[in-house]
Amino acid sequence: MPTFADVHGQGRALGVLRAALAHARLHHALLFTGPAGVGKRTAALALATALACEIAPGQGCGACATCTRIAEDRHPDVITLAREGAAQIIPIETVRTQVIAACAMPPHEARERVFLVDEATALPPAAANALLKTLEEPPARTRFILMTVAPDQLLPTIRSRCQRVAFAALSTAARRAVGGAEVEPVVRAAQALLDAVDRGPDHPGSALGLGQGTGEKLDAAAVIELAAVELHARARAAVARGDLGAARLAAGRAGILLAAHAAVAIHHGHGGVSLEALALRLQRGGA
Repeated sequence: MPTFADVHGQGRALGVLRAALAHARLHHALLFTGPAGVGKRTAALALATALACEIAPGQGCGACATCTRIAEDRHPDVITLAREGAAQIIPIETVRTQVIAACAMPPHEARERVFLVDEATALPPAAANALLKTLEEPPARTRFILMTVAPDQLLPTIRSRCQRVAFAALSTAARRAVGGAEVEPVVRAAQALLDAVDRGPDHPGSALGLGQGTGEKLDAAAVIELAAVELHARARAAVARGDLGAARLAAGRAGILLAAHAAVAIHHGHGGVSLEALALRLQRGGA
């Protein structure tokens, strides 16, 4: 069951949350930002558990009926606003029925009601503005946890009403420690992407071999993130040895990857095709 102990590699973010809980200063609206798959959702559930658990308030025991129902998405006071339809948006009707209407009543059984938004950019303008009114005048005993890979795409007024908690990108070693064997396809694909780019324009991106077969199911956002982390490491190493040209090249390529990351993570494009296109772009344009 999600508790803070289940969130790995995010000591700074967890420190912010734990300190706020310990001093009873938790903001009514939190914005968790960071790459896909780094623990934002797990941390949100852990925070909801800490707020609701009767056995270990402020921490969450992870074993009681309350913690179990939160983990299984069955608790009436921990509500996730789900995406709907082909466009994968959160419609204004969802905000009206699940948030505004619910806020007119006290929580069913927990001390506080918690609303979760897994990807806040899925709120179209009308829905975002409807939610904004509630964020501006928050009801008692109500918390909001918004998550996103692209905070700059949110309405400035939404960002201004939330306390931002930044989640860091995870290194390959950290990803492996958290995800075990399930992470290996992502690690291999990130290395394949970097290898294809390193070989240059004489070797087309199709050498990645990710446009077919299992490539369709590949988490392209996670692959891009890992490749970008590796490129940042290369840039730092190049600066340390005084090779500024190599540092600029690696940093520029990392920038291209990070610019593409948000779109891939939000819109869930075909994994293999997205990576092939990125490889070609980096091969042809370098930085």
